[in-house]
Amino acid sequence: MSVLMSFKTSCISASVCLLAIGFPDLRAEDKSVWLDDYDVTAFSNGWGKAQKNQSISGNALQVAGRSFDRGAGVHAPSLGVFRLAADTSVRFQAMVGADDGPENSGTVQFLVIADGKTLFDSGVMKKGDEAKQVDVDLTGHQVVRLQVTDAGDGIDSDHADWADAKFISSGAAPVQSQAWEAELSHFEADATQLSIGKPDRVISSPDGSVKAGVGVVDGRLVIKVIRDGKVSLDTSPIGITVDGVDLGQDVKVGRAEPYTTDVSYSVTGHPEPLHDFSKAEKIEIAPKDGKPWTLDVRCYNDGVAWRYIIPGRGSRTVSGEATSFVLPEGATYWSHHNTANYEANFLHFQPGSALTAGQPITMPVTVELPDGGYACISEDSIMDRHYSGMTLGPRGRTLNGIFEDDSSWKLNGEIISPWRIVITARDLTALVNQSIVYNLAPDPDPKLFPDGPNANWIQPGRAFWTWGFGQWDTAQWDRIKGFVNDAATLNCQYYVIDDPWREPRMGWHRNGKDEWASLKEVCDYAATKHVKIMVWEHWGKIRDKKDREEFFENVSKAGAVGVKIDFMDSESQERLEFFHDCLVLGAKHHIMINFHGANKPAGEERTWPNWMTREAIYGMEQGGRIARSHLAALPFTRFVTGPADFTPMAFQAGPMGQTTAGSQMATAVAYNSPLNHWADSAQSYLAQPKEVLEFIRTKPVVWDETLVLPGSKIGELAAIARRAGENWWVSVINGTDDKKDYSFNLDFLGNGRWSGTSFEDGKTQTELKITHPKLRSGQKITATLAPGGGFVLMVKPE
Repeated sequence: MSVLMSFKTSCISASVCLLAIGFPDLRAEDKSVWLDDYDVTAFSNGWGKAQKNQSISGNALQVAGRSFDRGAGVHAPSLGVFRLAADTSVRFQAMVGADDGPENSGTVQFLVIADGKTLFDSGVMKKGDEAKQVDVDLTGHQVVRLQVTDAGDGIDSDHADWADAKFISSGAAPVQSQAWEAELSHFEADATQLSIGKPDRVISSPDGSVKAGVGVVDGRLVIKVIRDGKVSLDTSPIGITVDGVDLGQDVKVGRAEPYTTDVSYSVTGHPEPLHDFSKAEKIEIAPKDGKPWTLDVRCYNDGVAWRYIIPGRGSRTVSGEATSFVLPEGATYWSHHNTANYEANFLHFQPGSALTAGQPITMPVTVELPDGGYACISEDSIMDRHYSGMTLGPRGRTLNGIFEDDSSWKLNGEIISPWRIVITARDLTALVNQSIVYNLAPDPDPKLFPDGPNANWIQPGRAFWTWGFGQWDTAQWDRIKGFVNDAATLNCQYYVIDDPWREPRMGWHRNGKDEWASLKEVCDYAATKHVKIMVWEHWGKIRDKKDREEFFENVSKAGAVGVKIDFMDSESQERLEFFHDCLVLGAKHHIMINFHGANKPAGEERTWPNWMTREAIYGMEQGGRIARSHLAALPFTRFVTGPADFTPMAFQAGPMGQTTAGSQMATAVAYNSPLNHWADSAQSYLAQPKEVLEFIRTKPVVWDETLVLPGSKIGELAAIARRAGENWWVSVINGTDDKKDYSFNLDFLGNGRWSGTSFEDGKTQTELKITHPKLRSGQKITATLAPGGGFVLMVKPE
């Protein structure tokens, strides 16, 4: 029996195409269905989870002093999607407005959109505005979006209320769905029924351990990846849709042009050159109707990548891909659901169980393979292809490639998609040391970076960051020079001035000066302390190209060396163009960049040496919301494909959440970032023992070698050994709620005498047990880890 495969913008049958994630209990005579009868926590949300019958902060729903008993509290940007039954009259009614709760409220905008047509637009609303009434007729429509935007003003705390919200229906009630299932193109058939049989083309890695098979099943172009004879990626549909035509359907595999890559190159944060070494083929794909195009496949010793090259001229529209990743039967995987800014605890999904993912998930996705070993799914070179960022829609063990931020986008001339990647690894050490993500990225533009990553203005280092413990108050003008002094005391090369330093209330506009004159004064002062300055900005304030160019020019003239740009919360084509332009301007003005509120890493650090680090991670600013398992999962998930700004090392009980002083130190070693931000106060750090201060002042940000120690298990235990020069730093993180004893051998040390300093969990959350052992190669070390605890060992030759 043939397998039906097609793209659809909207599904015909809710029972077949939609996975209902919340359906109220209705009797035939019921006419009204309240919004709070659904699972509003499944709404996409800019911060936290949408709340039923209360505001996003957990208080009563209140708009301009008026209280409401029923509804949903959300934080922009937010989206809820509902599928409407055919031949049923439906109305949606609500009262909407900015919630009274937050002190420094932002602006919000409510939209009701049906089948792409806006039926209600509240306009921009702020705290104190009277609630507006919504009453729209949805009859005849298929999909309705209840959407709240942040109105782009750059202010946080966008708390919004759908109050007294309900659907009034003459028949079947609307079905809550996911946007990607209801609206976005995706490969619809059960891809797990595909079997490639004998592939048309087989590409092998240079060492022969990895093979990629490309073929056609029932007219559908497919790919399969094998390592050591075992499946890493089961037969998976691939292809791209251009001008409404699925170019992976009804095709034949034609001739192939073999080629190899064999080049060494440098990347910021990697002291040794990396080696791009692959065997590859450019395979002609011939559609039944239409011009041939090229499937470009590369096979590395650590994985497989492919992309679509579509010849042509003029403007054309890409509306999705058939690209899907079918996991082997019995595989489990790690990812999470925050596809806006990638900030959420990593979760362990098991297809076919109660832990099956039901909402879109982020990349990278780390897969634990049933026959041993690991795979990691991601993409590469999205920004430089002027594309849109891919996320994944899970359907059992099939992960559909989807584009949540753009239903379609236009490209000119030849279309070259980003690389679709499946990293394969026999063990965790091989996984964390993959280089395929950087191999696939373009080299830096020599006109922008004549010295590549070796430019003297691009310098990894430690940074002191004060927002983490004092937030907005730390941006006050009269405190800044004191923080610069603290940075110097902690031997930090950088100090980061964060939100909202440019606002008049912060005091930078004094004695007739503007903030830029004051910033130059700070930079000049910091130079006397051998500290360099970086500054924060909300992307919305520099969204306009003219404002953006002026901002970078002013930063440079003031003497600052870096910027931290925040809250992009999207990887749409338009937003990725913004990233790209910021990096160009950064290169022009010799400015290093840290993007927060950002998307997944996709190899950009090779192409843009001034992209020092990024967020796209649930970091220490989340405090008690961080799950212990998340801490032990991160080295093998998010950090596999690039550095992240986790902002480690809080030593105060509240901000530490469920961690310990030991695990706080361990994260600073286990998590890689060429720009390492210390997030606690100088007072807190200076109150620690002298050994902790040495750690803070000397911990490397660039490593020469990384090993994963035996016994490590994703989400449970992360034991990492890193070498910088002759010195070794060992980090162990307990991701469980149980006390653990962990033993390892110092097999990685060379001969000779070694001295160590160990940091072990003490009797309380904030206490450390510090010892100074004499060490030798092969010696066994045992650490006792508190629940959510950690251990660090610094080793130096005597």
